[in-house]
Amino acid sequence: MLHPNTESVYFCIRKISEKEKEMNATANTYTYNVVPENIDSLGRITVPALCGHMVNAIGQNIRVEGFGIDVMSKINRSWVLVRSAFEIDYRPRLYSPITVSVWPVSKGGITYYRCLRLQTEQGMEIGRGTTEWCMMDISSRRPVTPDEDFHRFGSGFSLPCESPKRIRDFSPQRVDHRMVGYSECDFNGHLNNTRYVEMLYDLLPDEMAAAWSPVRIDINYRKEVKKGAQLSLGLSKETDAEYLFIATSEGQTLCSARVTST
Repeated sequence: MLHPNTESVYFCIRKISEKEKEMNATANTYTYNVVPENIDSLGRITVPALCGHMVNAIGQNIRVEGFGIDVMSKINRSWVLVRSAFEIDYRPRLYSPITVSVWPVSKGGITYYRCLRLQTEQGMEIGRGTTEWCMMDISSRRPVTPDEDFHRFGSGFSLPCESPKRIRDFSPQRVDHRMVGYSECDFNGHLNNTRYVEMLYDLLPDEMAAAWSPVRIDINYRKEVKKGAQLSLGLSKETDAEYLFIATSEGQTLCSARVTST
C-alpha cells in the first residue's frame, strides 16, 4: 500500500500510446469533477463513485450511438448489463477533473461490449473498464441477438483490459441483510446495478476499501430484483489482497463480484 506522500512517484499512471490516442479521437468523451459527496476521509474519490461515473458515461454514449432507452423502448427492447470489469489505478483528489472515453466493441454473438478509459486533465490514464451487455425483449425478458449491421458498429475497436471474469457461487464468511429502497432503483423499478459496487465496498475492511494501490473489480449480474426485496450480502476473504462478494434474495444469486488489490 502506498502512503499519500508517495503520490509524486505513483507507479501505475501511464502515458497513452499513439494507437490509443487514435482510438480516443474516435471515442466519445465525457467530463466529470470530483465533488465533496464522492470523496472518502482521505480526500480521494471513492472506487464506487468512479465506477458510477463510468456507467453513467456508458449510458450517455448509448444514446449518442442511437440506441438509448427512449429509442429502444419503442421497439420493445432494452439493454441489460451482464458482466463488467473495472480497473482503477489511481483515485484523484477533490475537485479534480476526470474524463471518461467510451467506445463500442463487437465480437459477434449475443453480447456487445462497451469499453472505457479514465484520464486526468493532463491526459494520464488512471483506469479502464470493459462491460458486457445484451439486448433484451422487454415483454419476454429474454435476450435478443442484434443484427449484423449493429455488430459492424463496434467491429473496429479493441478491449482496454481483460474481459470480465465469471464468478462461481460460494458460501460467504460474513453476511449482512438489507432491503432494496426507492432511491436504489432504476427506471425499470429494479435495483440499479451500480449499487452493488457500493454494497461491496460497505462490507470491505477499511484497509482494502481505502487502499492506495490499484484495484480490479469483476462483477457478474445474474438476476434483477425489485424495490422491497430482502437482500443477503456476503463477503469472503480469499487473501489479504482479494475478496469475494455475493448478493442473494430468496435463495437466488443476484450478483457476485471479486475485488483484487495489486
